[in-house]
Amino acid sequence: MSKDEDKNKNFSVFSRISKSLGVEKKQEKTNEVIEQIDIQETDETTETTEVLEEQATPVTDNVVDLAEKQRKEKNQEGVKWLKAAADLGDTGAMNELAYCYLAGVGLTPDPIEGELWLRRSAELGDLWAIVDLAVRLLDGEGIERNAVEGEKWLHLAVERRDGIATRVLGYRLLHGDGLQKNAEEGARYLYLAAESLHELVAMRLLGLYHIKGDFLTKDVKKGEYWLKRAADGGEKIAMREWGRYLIRGF
Repeated sequence: MSKDEDKNKNFSVFSRISKSLGVEKKQEKTNEVIEQIDIQETDETTETTEVLEEQATPVTDNVVDLAEKQRKEKNQEGVKWLKAAADLGDTGAMNELAYCYLAGVGLTPDPIEGELWLRRSAELGDLWAIVDLAVRLLDGEGIERNAVEGEKWLHLAVERRDGIATRVLGYRLLHGDGLQKNAEEGARYLYLAAESLHELVAMRLLGLYHIKGDFLTKDVKKGEYWLKRAADGGEKIAMREWGRYLIRGF
C-alpha cells in the first residue's frame, strides 16, 4: 500500500470516529454561531450607520437654513435703510433699490417695484436714472419697451449736457438702434459729445467710423485725429485700436 493510500484510509477512519463522537456536529454548530454573530454585527453596523446618517442630515440642513435665514434678514434690513433714505429724497438710494429689484441682486426680482424707484429718481432729475430709464425703455430691458418715451428721456439728458446720453443718442440714430435711423442727426450728436462734452467713447467711434468709412464719410486723417485723441485720453478700447492700426491698419 502506498503512503497516499495509507493517509486516505486513516483520514476515512478518523472521519467515521469523529461522526460517532459528534465532533462534526459541534463544529457545524460552532460555524452556525459564528455566522449568526457575523450577521448580527453586520445588521447592527448597518443600523448604526443609518442612525448616524439620519442624525447628520438635519444638522447640515439646519446650517443651510440658518445661513439663508440670516441672509434674508440682512437683505430686509438693507431694504429698510435704503427706503428710509429714499423717502428723504436721496436719489442714490432710489437708484440702488431700482437696480436691486430690476436685476434681482440680493432681492427677489420685482420689475414693477424697480421701475417705480427708477422713475421716481428720474423725475427728481437724477441724470444716472434718466439715462438708465431711457435705455431700458428703448430696449425693453427689465421694463416694458416704449421707444417714444425712451427717446424723450434721452433728449432730456442731452439738454442737460450729459456726455454719455449725447453719445448714446448719436450712436442709436446712426445705427437705427431702438430709434428711427437718421445718419445726419446721429453724426451731429456724436460730434457734439466728442467736441463739446469731451466724451472719449464718442471720439473713438468717430475715429473708427471715419477711418473705415462706416456710417460716416471716409476720411482717414480725421479718423486718425479722433482715435488718437481717445487713446491719449486713456480710453482702453481706443488705445488698443490705435496701437493695432499703427502696426497693421484695419
